[in-house]
Amino acid sequence: MVAKRSLRRSKLIVPGDKWELICKAHACGADIIHLDLEDGVTPQGRSLARETVTRALRELQWTAQEAWVRIGHFSEDGVKADLAAAVKGRPSLIYMAKVQGPEDMRRLDELVTLAEADAGIELGSIQIGAVIERIQALHNVEAIAAANSRMGAIVFGVADMANEFGYRQSLLPGQDYETLYARSRMILAARLAGIDVIDAPFPLFRDLESSEIDARFSARLGFTGKSAISPRQIEGIHRAFSPTEEELAWARKVLEAEKGGEAISVVDGEMVDKPHFLKAQRIVARAV
Repeated sequence: MVAKRSLRRSKLIVPGDKWELICKAHACGADIIHLDLEDGVTPQGRSLARETVTRALRELQWTAQEAWVRIGHFSEDGVKADLAAAVKGRPSLIYMAKVQGPEDMRRLDELVTLAEADAGIELGSIQIGAVIERIQALHNVEAIAAANSRMGAIVFGVADMANEFGYRQSLLPGQDYETLYARSRMILAARLAGIDVIDAPFPLFRDLESSEIDARFSARLGFTGKSAISPRQIEGIHRAFSPTEEELAWARKVLEAEKGGEAISVVDGEMVDKPHFLKAQRIVARAV
């Protein structure tokens, strides 16, 4: 099995048929490069996209980051060909758009297993995931997140979800209260399943200050990371999902106090015990 990388703070979306954009994305420092074989590619460009994605997976160096491939739902034409092209390059994760329920994930698991066998790849080496962008998927999100052992992440599709859910997106950074229920439920499902959960991108990508504010909102809610649609958003996302110097200083003091062997200690006038020790460990683990 391929081990999951420790950091999945940022996921940069790039169309699968644009080689130059893929190369630029690969060099931007994002934790995950999302190679798109779904809505980011026109039907006319799908064949080229398959070839380009396979080429990118095989020719670019992926030791410092992950490659994820998004494919369409089984109900769409050409998805099996997209899946075969993706598996050939052995990405870290393949995830499906417009998922409805856990049966989609079970079927995806079966097809990835067959494709791995055809490609001579170790069975079970590629993780799978789901975009939660349909109300039926949100209704089934706990079952989707725990559908099988391949599951690695769920991803929020905020714009698509709005069309069925009926909320009106405010686009106010850090004040997306209309989506709070959907986001919170996704986070809970991911935590219960022990997988990652990636928030939707902030669409006003030229407004880097607002983009970072929105990423901090995502991090406060409990998301593992956040999608991006521009390389310029990556730096702010990484800051948002990394501990501040103040948080690190507090965590180190707490861990030092833990070494004293007492169940309860005092750090800077604050009582700390086991939950604080665990929190401090997580903060230090997120520091890079």
